Amino acid sequence: MKDADVKTTLRPGGLRYASKVGGTDFPGAFGATMSCFLCSKHVSRSSLVSFLVAGRRQYRCRNGC
Repeated sequence: MKDADVKTTLRPGGLRYASKVGGTDFPGAFGATMSCFLCSKHVSRSSLVSFLVAGRRQYRCRNGC
């Protein structure tokens, strides 16, 4: 990561952010997206298809990653 890309700074004590970039990396409302088991990208639930791995249901991108 480049030094110019850093947009947060810590207070001199190092315990709290003096300024922090708002927002989130997850698109959509809470629970509207899930991560793909194969590529870990967060996409809408309608874009995922389920499959079984070791007896547990996992989700992957419907059209490939």
